[in-house]
Amino acid sequence: MKNHPIFIDKHYSLGDSFFDLGVPAIFPDHKLRFRNNRASKLIGLDQLTNNQWIDHFGKFLKFPKVCHKPLVLKYHGHQFGQYNPDLGDGRGFLLCQILAKNNILWDLGTKGSGQTKYSRNGDGRLTLKGAVRELLATEFLSALGVNTSQTLSIIETFEKLDRSDEPSPTRSAVLVRRCNGHIRIGTFQRLAYLNQKENIEILLYHLAKNYFLNINSKSKIEILAEDIFLETVKKIADTMGKIIIAGFVHGVLNTDNFNVTGEVFDYGPWRFVEFANPNFTAAYFDYNGRYSFGRQPDAALWALTQLGKSLKEFIPEKKILEILNLFSAHFNTSLNKHFCWRMGIKEIDPKNLNLIIKILFNDSENYKIDFVSFFHDFYGGKDSVNDCLNSNYGNKYKSGNFTQITEILQDTIANEFNQEKIVSIKENKENMLISEVEKIWQQIEKFDNWELLNRKVKKLRNLGKLLNSQKLVNF
Repeated sequence: MKNHPIFIDKHYSLGDSFFDLGVPAIFPDHKLRFRNNRASKLIGLDQLTNNQWIDHFGKFLKFPKVCHKPLVLKYHGHQFGQYNPDLGDGRGFLLCQILAKNNILWDLGTKGSGQTKYSRNGDGRLTLKGAVRELLATEFLSALGVNTSQTLSIIETFEKLDRSDEPSPTRSAVLVRRCNGHIRIGTFQRLAYLNQKENIEILLYHLAKNYFLNINSKSKIEILAEDIFLETVKKIADTMGKIIIAGFVHGVLNTDNFNVTGEVFDYGPWRFVEFANPNFTAAYFDYNGRYSFGRQPDAALWALTQLGKSLKEFIPEKKILEILNLFSAHFNTSLNKHFCWRMGIKEIDPKNLNLIIKILFNDSENYKIDFVSFFHDFYGGKDSVNDCLNSNYGNKYKSGNFTQITEILQDTIANEFNQEKIVSIKENKENMLISEVEKIWQQIEKFDNWELLNRKVKKLRNLGKLLNSQKLVNF
């Protein structure tokens, strides 16, 4: 039986206060470089032929049951702490929305699809390297159990682009993401900035009916606003805990890059850490380390504070502060749960986890304890810890404060006593350091060789399968 997509125009029904209609770019040529059959199966698009795929995701031919042109979404936001009222979709738009069989509403959004009124001085394009980088980030984050956008499609578009941050001219592409909504904190900020109280109310009801299905969408607006704000704080706190355990540095945690559903997307010059250095910064232009690895939870709380300010017409200030004060507890709960999940152990005492994180942050770089190896070496608890410490390889964990970590982990119990699985996870260690990303790109740039990329995606998916990350992430 064929799996048919169910198109549903929820965002379009909000009205043009929330979007402009877009005019897609016309590209010189198209070549399909990546199609995500795993993610497309969930929304009923896996039956498309490659030519149909290019028609819809490279030439932007409307699906028959979609009633609107591409939507260029309107939003504002703080960028590195400075408010910018001139934002909006500058090189992307919302193609359509699809309702999955599990009743989750998914957006298909583009990146690199042409100029809009919000492009400012930009060309509205995406480099092929940028598309490859986003694919690698989404695949590794998914494998590590972090809710993120899924890179659905990459189509090379054969333009030559000039960029200041990579050798130019460089190759072009258009990317399509599958996201759980595109309602940003910056979406609310724009409406508050323009004093559009009625539209904030419309947006809140839209969220309750389509994304926060556990919330009563028939509640009075004051109760609804409070419930959604609390739910967003919980979801973003949960995501931040997972991001830290994944060793991911987003790069540009501006308020326009926070989806209120908690899903991570649009990372900018992201990095995965080699060592758990809290001061490690991904973006070369983040001069003050505002979004460094260890400061990401603070950035999230700051962004949520801006969301609270945008809802002050509906929620008393005292209540906003009470809800914001819950962020830390939810973040720490997420940190603990995800640490234990990635370590393959039953939950540990929060005080012990705090000590482990503190030592990792302070000492791992000095003792060359790389972040990824730490989780693989000790995966499965005490038996794995003892095996590691009894080997020559494990001597590196006997230095300094790391003995305190191993003492804690020697008392931990495996989530499941499947020795074969534990061994497989240890043997399938993966990381995504910038050096590997550059090697993958060099093969594509110089030789048009996509083998390294495809092999890496396959390895990351295999790791995710071993970790059973689909229980945490909607592939």
